[in-house]
Amino acid sequence: MSMLNGGGNSELRFPFGQNWTNFLSVVDERRIAEATARLFEVLGDIRGKTFLDVGSGSGIHSLAAFRLGASRIHSFDYDPQSVACTQEMKRRYASDANWHVERGSVLDESYIRSLGKFDTVYSWGVLHHTGEMWKALDLVSIPVQERLMVAIYHDHGWRSRFWQRYKRSYNRVWRPAQKMMQIAVFGWVWGKPFIWHPRHTRDRWRSYIKDRGMSPWYDVVDWAGGYPFEFASPTALISFYDQRGFTLQYKEVRGGNNCNDYLFGRRWS
Repeated sequence: MSMLNGGGNSELRFPFGQNWTNFLSVVDERRIAEATARLFEVLGDIRGKTFLDVGSGSGIHSLAAFRLGASRIHSFDYDPQSVACTQEMKRRYASDANWHVERGSVLDESYIRSLGKFDTVYSWGVLHHTGEMWKALDLVSIPVQERLMVAIYHDHGWRSRFWQRYKRSYNRVWRPAQKMMQIAVFGWVWGKPFIWHPRHTRDRWRSYIKDRGMSPWYDVVDWAGGYPFEFASPTALISFYDQRGFTLQYKEVRGGNNCNDYLFGRRWS
């Protein structure tokens, strides 16, 4: 799901980097291939293009950009463990790539401006975890030369606000209680459907891995504790970027607790 890249006002923060460190233990060529295929499905041919990964987390999407032939990749994350994960991903699979990894905050305007321009700016499931989502959504547009892709949680009204309280509570309790809250989320997301539709649930589990090359269990942990947590309706987000000179090129609105994908193109006057 999401990777912390913030520095906002919220004092409670889920250790996203710790979760991505655990995810590294299950990364293999199959997961990388699926993540690469998914990135190509949305972005198309990015050979010779520059790629900025905002909130790189495990680094798997930066690696996918490398596999697709991006000419230069820059990855940053606010969480030191996430930075270390991305560095390890590069070391394992692309040590000789033109790929720079560092710690930085999307809420630091001077830092964002210092990065220059990139053909593609990519931030999947990140900006709603900064504590200042709308500021992050604004600043992430600064380095965009051509296209911006973001994934943001859908505003489901009272359900989104329930999960916001759930996640806040998760980060205030001791580890044993957190484990119980993880199991509860797993049961809600996967257990109940499995009882009624086991074959469909197994297929969904497999397709989940294929969709982005990610791990369903580690995303469940991320979902249970992923705080800060904000959300936006498609109408609000599209209007927000339209006012900043961007045109929607692609949108995928998912149900449940999934992020919505948005690809915007910059309008140059």
